Parts: sequence; structure tokens; C-alpha cells
Amino acid sequence: MSDALGTARIGEVVLGEGMPKICVPVMGRTIGDIAQAAARAKAAQADLIELRIDSLAPMPDVQTAAEACRAVREAAPGMALLFTLRTRRDGGAGDPDAQAYETLLTGMTQSGACDAIDCELSVGRDAFMRIAEHAENAGVTLVGSSHEFGEIGDMQRAADWLMQQQELGAKVCKAAVMARTHTQALEAALMFARAKEKLTIPMIGIAMGQAGAITRIGGACMGSCLTFGTAGEASAPGQIEAKTLRMALEIVHGAIGK
Repeated sequence: MSDALGTARIGEVVLGEGMPKICVPVMGRTIGDIAQAAARAKAAQADLIELRIDSLAPMPDVQTAAEACRAVREAAPGMALLFTLRTRRDGGAGDPDAQAYETLLTGMTQSGACDAIDCELSVGRDAFMRIAEHAENAGVTLVGSSHEFGEIGDMQRAADWLMQQQELGAKVCKAAVMARTHTQALEAALMFARAKEKLTIPMIGIAMGQAGAITRIGGACMGSCLTFGTAGEASAPGQIEAKTLRMALEIVHGAIGK
């Protein structure tokens, strides 16, 4: 059965309907560390888990990456799983080599080890489209992503990233920008809300840093379908502990009546 327009499924989790979902990133220098982090994420009542494989190695082979996914599955049974190698292009620790990145992501779509993969728009249009096609054929949800940890300048850049991700085949689009001030955070929130009106797929919009907290708890007000919380180590600046985040989301979601 296909999902409704404007929604996407990762495992049994449907993005784009109801309250924004909570994703807890799990990281570790060993597969054992990753398994422990996954168990903490499940205990924190995350809706889904993001395996940040770049915490294990800058560019693991598919076999190692799939093994790490299986460890997450065993430690957090029943949890939806998003696989991410965040490269140095987008603020992570992963190897930015585009060919190796494409090989890993296409291999993971065929491995059956995860429900979704994150693909950075910065890998390039052609590679993004090829990865999206592999994911589509394998029934794996592709989450497009773009990050700016420095000064973004014109917030319209982030809106353009979201539209490009959709155009190139993403099933969910994501943009994260750094907010140094509350004004920048509010500008980002307004930009995300306007972008959502033009998108036909679920959108994740985040302003990083302490000033951006409003975008992490107020996603329902700007059309963001998911936010990231912690159950241990944070994977980006400004993340909030998952259980506290859920309480805040419930208050906002209830207040706006969606």
C-alpha cells in the first residue's frame, strides 16, 4: 500500500503525519559501543534511530557497515533505522571521496540492513540521482540532506537545497543551518515554513546551535516532520535530550491542534 501524498515511511514510522517524530543518532568507535548507544536510544523512546557510521570509520566497507546495522537491530529490536555516513563535506567525520561514498550507499541499499539511507546533496547531482534510483529499486527510503555549519548568508540557499533534493529523487528532504542568534533561528524557521508550502515530500528543517532550539521543538509550526534528540552523545550542536524533547513536542503539537 502506498503512503499518502506528502508522507514517507521509514520502517513502520510514517513521516509527514501527526506529531514530528524523534530520531536519536547512535555513534561509537566500536560496534559494541554502537550497540550500547542503540539500546539507550530505544530506552529513550526514540521513534527511529540514525546510525552515524562515520563515528566507526571514515569510510567502512559495506560488510562492516551492514554488521553495525545488525548490531543496532539486535540492541534495539523493532526500531526503524536510518543509515548515515556524514562526510567532512557536511560537517561529519566521513571520507568525502564521492566515488567511495556512492559505492557505500548503493551497497547499503542492496544489503537489506537498513530502512533508509541519508544522501548528501553535496555529493553532486548525478551521483545523488544514481543513489536515489538504487534506493527506489531496493525499496529503501532516501533522505536527502544538506548542512551549513558556518555562515549561510541568504537563507534562500537552504530552501533551494530542499527543492533540489526533491527534484533529484529524495523521498524526504533535510536542511540544517547554523543559527548564531535568535533572529537567525527565526529567519530559518520562516524559510522552512515557506519551503514546506512548495514541497510535495516530507521536510526536515533544523537551525543548529543553542539559538536554534525553537526549530527543534517547534517543528509542527513550520512543517518539519522530524527532529533529532540525544540519548548520550550529541551528533550536532543544540540537540536536546530525547525524553525532554518529546514532552516539548507534545505541548506544541497539542497547542496548535494538528
